[in-house]
Amino acid sequence: MNPFADNSSSNGEQVNQTGRILVRVLDAHNCTGDLGIALFRDKHGFPGETEHAFRKGGLHEIGESNLYVFEEVPYGAYAVCVIHDEACCGELHKNFFGIPKEGVGTSNNPQFFLGPPSFDSASFQLNSAEVEIEVHLKYLGG
Repeated sequence: MNPFADNSSSNGEQVNQTGRILVRVLDAHNCTGDLGIALFRDKHGFPGETEHAFRKGGLHEIGESNLYVFEEVPYGAYAVCVIHDEACCGELHKNFFGIPKEGVGTSNNPQFFLGPPSFDSASFQLNSAEVEIEVHLKYLGG
């Protein structure tokens, strides 16, 4: 790959560059259930409304360190949220106060204080062929 290559098309438009986002999920309390992983491009729905995610994926086998890869992602700002769906039901269980009963985590591992983290506190830039992030699960409500 030529580092001095022109990244524009013949008509002057910028060529869309893509990369890979490697999400390493750590600190699962057990190997029961699934890991649901959602990739967001903006704050709309982040982190709990995964139907608004840019892409979603998951892992059905959980270990000490778990890796999921989002391929061919356009360069830009993103944030990741992860849930440890111990019941394998596809949704996050919460207690009476709305606090998750299962493990949750986001990119950049910001502190949770009176609610979920913001997109801005969890966002990172994909501006190279590959970016690896670590998400440490937290078990807040039991």
